[in-house]
Amino acid sequence: MKQRRARRKYYNWEIEIAKGNTNKFYNSTDWDELREKVLKRDKGKCQFFLGKWNDGKHFPKVIKIINADTVHHIIPIKERPDLALDINNCISLSFEAHEIIEDRHRWRWRKRKVPLTKERW
Repeated sequence: MKQRRARRKYYNWEIEIAKGNTNKFYNSTDWDELREKVLKRDKGKCQFFLGKWNDGKHFPKVIKIINADTVHHIIPIKERPDLALDINNCISLSFEAHEIIEDRHRWRWRKRKVPLTKERW
């Protein structure tokens, strides 16, 4: 179990997230505790690559066992701040699966355009 700092102040996360303070939420003790519970519930395995969860748009190409290191909100907290600390709204994913689901994976392998002419100095 992770050594965490003592809780300093109680926050109403629904109001804080609505203000736009998502970084404050993700650095909080409440999020650390929820994250540990979700990883423990899913036995530390990525649910996307096990084939147990998909978002309807993205599907794994190969079913494989990968350790999870990221916890993902199924319904984003910016849309529903009241579900920020709901364990049923979270799923354990690997970094690669989280990038696929958030549609950030296609930018990583983007081909660079070849310049038309060489630079000559």
